[in-house]
Amino acid sequence: MKQRGFPLSLVAIASLATFLSNLSAGIANVPLADVGSALGGGLGAGGYALVAIVLSYLVPYAVVMPVAGKLGDHYGHKRVFLGGLGLYVLGSLAAAASPDAAALIASRALEGLGGGVGLDSIVFISTGVRQGQGLAFGVWRAALLSGTVGGPVIGGYLSVFLGWRSLMGLPALPAALLWLWGAVALDELPRSEEVVDWVGSVLFLAGFSAVVVALSASGMDTMQAGLAAATGRVMHAMAWMLYGVFGVAMALLWIHQKTDKRPLFDLRLYRIRPFVLGNLGTWLVCVGMFSAMMFVPLQLQYVEGYTALAATNALLPLALTAIAVGVWGGRIADRLGPRPPWVAGFVLMAVSFVALALLGPHPSRPALLAMMTAAGFGMALPLAPTALTALSDVPEAAAGEAGALFNFSHNMGRAMGLGLLGALLVLREPGSYAAIYGISAALMAAGAALPWALRTRKAARGARSL
Repeated sequence: MKQRGFPLSLVAIASLATFLSNLSAGIANVPLADVGSALGGGLGAGGYALVAIVLSYLVPYAVVMPVAGKLGDHYGHKRVFLGGLGLYVLGSLAAAASPDAAALIASRALEGLGGGVGLDSIVFISTGVRQGQGLAFGVWRAALLSGTVGGPVIGGYLSVFLGWRSLMGLPALPAALLWLWGAVALDELPRSEEVVDWVGSVLFLAGFSAVVVALSASGMDTMQAGLAAATGRVMHAMAWMLYGVFGVAMALLWIHQKTDKRPLFDLRLYRIRPFVLGNLGTWLVCVGMFSAMMFVPLQLQYVEGYTALAATNALLPLALTAIAVGVWGGRIADRLGPRPPWVAGFVLMAVSFVALALLGPHPSRPALLAMMTAAGFGMALPLAPTALTALSDVPEAAAGEAGALFNFSHNMGRAMGLGLLGALLVLREPGSYAAIYGISAALMAAGAALPWALRTRKAARGARSL
């Protein structure tokens, strides 16, 4: 039941959980080569391990949310949320103590699973906040963005000053304290008596795990080609095999959805126009976010000759601006509706990508500062409006499932951004970066057009009844 007033403790717990889970998703990006070297492999022979270290967190983190949402509906969202947070703590500690790459990969997978389950925290906001829901979503999504843009920056600094094991283990302490806080402060939400569809869950997890790895490998094969050609060829072959696994799993899931009396997902949610538009919006936000956070530092290091630390410093304006502005988008959405901050954010992202594409391979530092600041504004403003649009008009009984599917759409933007845009990348070729920024700008322009398809709030609320 939604609470009157603004439940600060609830929003804080949910937001800190999503910050930590997104922080760990990118915290190893900048020092990845140092991690591989320390564990017995460089960018050549250790190329497979480096790719696996990236994917081991990303895969379970990206795909587990819809199933976690259904488990929360049945077993209790507080119980599932705390279970995920506990797995995250254990995985973080194990990753910090890893003696070799194989142990690190296994530990990161456990940590990613817990981090993905922890994103179920959004259901506490969608069901527990009545007044100022836009602000609450703004805080939660600002925390998500802070972790995403702050992960590479924080990881880069920690690796330089404290060593790579610190960036794996340090998140465990605040996560453990957050677990204790959540155990005391959170109330359990009403549970559903509906039986969990385990067959559908397994098919979904297997299929989308395969496609996330395939999309990532599709991008990695070209990114690795300039460093280890054999790794690139293996990544390419593996990608096509996994696309096949995805196709088979999705066909079986479709048949199962049609024949099972209690299928995994209630597809009637996708008849609610705001829900569909909000999911498309958050997917595009994440594609743009990932494009800026992944390809700009690569360009700076491989074309401009920046060190890893210098590339980290160049991302600071984007990270700090995005963190500062994220909550503001929620406040504007509460006062003016979701459309103004949504459109403004996507337009700013489109402009920043056009500037990156047109200024060529050697932008001046003031120009780079301006572009990173504009991108930070742009990616922060639509976060709360897309969540508010997607989740405000779904039936309360479907809030857990809707929140899980919304987070899944966001996470898939990261994987698809790597696969679709990374497939164009040639590490030391400036023209490939310009092509990536041009496509990103076009996608952001499409995102700016989405909210014009929204109906009035009065008409949208008529969709609450499934």
